[in-house]
Amino acid sequence: MKYIVTRTEQGKEEIFIFPVAVHHDVMYHAVSRLKDSSRSLRWVRIDRELVSAGFYENGLCYGRSETLNVESRGQIDERLI
Repeated sequence: MKYIVTRTEQGKEEIFIFPVAVHHDVMYHAVSRLKDSSRSLRWVRIDRELVSAGFYENGLCYGRSETLNVESRGQIDERLI
């Protein structure tokens, strides 16, 4: 599996885990446009800062994203899961 970690405008970090067949940059693009469920029924883009990205296997986060040019934070990212 792969993952990315983003930070919302409010400073909350969120981790997204997805299949290896999906590129990190494609997933980041997709989650940057998720509907904000805390607001009205209209679609509102949530601005998310990219924090880290890598691979997730056997409870461990490691590596880096070539398409986003960002590293995994290892144990910090594992605690988010």
